[in-house]
Amino acid sequence: MAITYFNWAEIILLARRDPAAIIILAYAQTSLYNEFVAKNLIQRLNIHHVPSSLFSDRLLVQHKNSLECTYKTREPLSYFNNPDFLFLNVSAKEKVSYLRALSMRRISDTSNSIPRDYFNKVANNHFLKVDEDYIHFPLESSVSRKSYTKEPTFTQGENKW
Repeated sequence: MAITYFNWAEIILLARRDPAAIIILAYAQTSLYNEFVAKNLIQRLNIHHVPSSLFSDRLLVQHKNSLECTYKTREPLSYFNNPDFLFLNVSAKEKVSYLRALSMRRISDTSNSIPRDYFNKVANNHFLKVDEDYIHFPLESSVSRKSYTKEPTFTQGENKW
């Protein structure tokens, strides 16, 4: 199982707070990233656009047959095990909210939850299970991917949490 390291502060700054850019930069940190054209990126991540700022800041570079992401996290502060949420057909804002919640978990923390008081402003999110004391990450517990070369292992309609 591959772990994807990221740094929320770096990503949000480089993405200029654009949810689509945040999702693209998070995806580019995964071992799944392999893009040929921007259209493929839009369809795969279910986003509406590829922000031009990613090109002007040279974080994305268009080659003849590929789209290269030049960004790699400098100081990894957080991680996720299951990148499937990046591919689901939900809003980029919901994906970003989930990524923000995941960023509250330190690299040394192997649990699939954080205390509720870490992220009190958590909104209704399909990816989170919230109780009085904790915010749980069910997707992190349900990693069943044998190979990180395939498409996501489930679709939105199959979510059981």
